[in-house]
Amino acid sequence: MSVLSVPIAIIGAGLAGLACADRLMQAGLEVRLFDKGRGPGGRLSTRRSDRFQFDHGCQFLTARDPDFQGRMARWLDDGVAARWTVPVVRLHPGGLVEDSPGERFVGVPGMNAPIHALADGLPVQWGLRVAAVEPGRDGWRLTAEDGRDLGCYQQVVIAVPAPQAVPLLAGAPDLASRAAMAHMAHCWAVMLAFEDRIDVAWDAAFVAAAGGEGRPLSWLARNSSKPGRPPAESWVLHAAPTWSDVHSELASDAVLARLLPAFQTLTGARAAPVHAVAHRWRYALPTAPLGDGCLWKPQAGLGACGDWCLEARAEAAWVSGRRLAQAMLAPAPERPL
Repeated sequence: MSVLSVPIAIIGAGLAGLACADRLMQAGLEVRLFDKGRGPGGRLSTRRSDRFQFDHGCQFLTARDPDFQGRMARWLDDGVAARWTVPVVRLHPGGLVEDSPGERFVGVPGMNAPIHALADGLPVQWGLRVAAVEPGRDGWRLTAEDGRDLGCYQQVVIAVPAPQAVPLLAGAPDLASRAAMAHMAHCWAVMLAFEDRIDVAWDAAFVAAAGGEGRPLSWLARNSSKPGRPPAESWVLHAAPTWSDVHSELASDAVLARLLPAFQTLTGARAAPVHAVAHRWRYALPTAPLGDGCLWKPQAGLGACGDWCLEARAEAAWVSGRRLAQAMLAPAPERPL
């Protein structure tokens, strides 16, 4: 049986997995995607609570890669993305405030809108965690966490965070060891809502010299300043990777008790929030990405993609997925006689 007549399994339906699937399907190949989440989103998730809305994962998208620029243009035309043109600054120790220019895009009405559009029409099984990828007589056999046999595939793509990819790549130890080199930091995210507007001249800020107890936050943004969001005053804070790693096992109440004062110090806000929730992203940010673009072992039919293969930007996840698809579509090298 030809490899091309057998569906390709893709584990993970975030930006990387969906981008890979989209390209493979454009080439006429059949794919099947599996994702442990209840639906599209992942780190591009959006939470809603009463009058408030929070993009508590990825804060915005860039579009530097020419291929991704084309995709972004389609999302803009379709109304599932918009430019976010508010004042963004960098806060330095000592009170120095420096502009941080750049073209930034957000999903509309939430950060998960583009990924919903990308997943639309793709064959994804949601709410299913793949626990094992093991060599079988006819290729790679996938087994679900509940023990279900998910079938055998001659080509498998692993599109999950590096620590989760390592055990799934066990059948190709060289790929597994390479994936193990990519460190992904935790991130504590805090969602705050207020009755009145916080009086600062900017809507989002990177925090320079972040990571210590004195400056635990690396980012804060007025979520309600994004296009298509409810007007009620809402903020999202991200703790620095080093701070989040050190305090990864703190209770959420303890995290709020430490990060809310840091927010007040940076903004001068004194009003108590009417809504305050902390959420831990276990594998949020690749602090030591591989820079490879993707991992692919054609003779084994096994590969991996994600932002951790390239660089720490959400756009990089999409680019990595596309690059893996291109590698899979490339003609196999001729064997010497």
